[in-house]
Amino acid sequence: MAPTKSRNILERLGSGEVIIGDGSYVNTLEKRGYVKAGNYTPEASVENPSAVEELAVEYARAGADITQTFTFYSRDVGTPEDVKLTCLEINKASCEIAKKVSDEWGTIVAGGIIQTAAFKLTRDKADVQAELREGLEVLIENDIDLIIVEYFRNIVEMEWAIELALSYGKPVAAKCV
Repeated sequence: MAPTKSRNILERLGSGEVIIGDGSYVNTLEKRGYVKAGNYTPEASVENPSAVEELAVEYARAGADITQTFTFYSRDVGTPEDVKLTCLEINKASCEIAKKVSDEWGTIVAGGIIQTAAFKLTRDKADVQAELREGLEVLIENDIDLIIVEYFRNIVEMEWAIELALSYGKPVAAKCV
């Protein structure tokens, strides 16, 4: 049975609680043979979901208050040629795993969005936010508790991502590379 702590990160932070995240899915799963170096795509969420779930449980058991979805880009432009899965298939499976672990362990579910191909191509805010919206849709449909805006190399693009993420009414955390 899951602990009865609130999944509202803002309430918990407001009460003075220190929130501990999980992380290093890519590197840890690569070392375990489930992620290919160079590609670093999370197809393991579909191909080896038990490995991803096991790692998420390990983090929760170690004290993590957050279970992050092992999601990927917004569009298939980032998947290597040998990956036959779509980003949507990968991201749905990743959300299902995170929600399952959250239900069992009472953790906050966080999903992330990252830099876009659109920014490199057009540097147009509407194009960037359209791409980011695709990545956010699966997270919102799965009712995640927290949006993480991460791995952005350009502060303008990151600001556009934060602006869009806030429009969904969820707490947002952000970090640059």
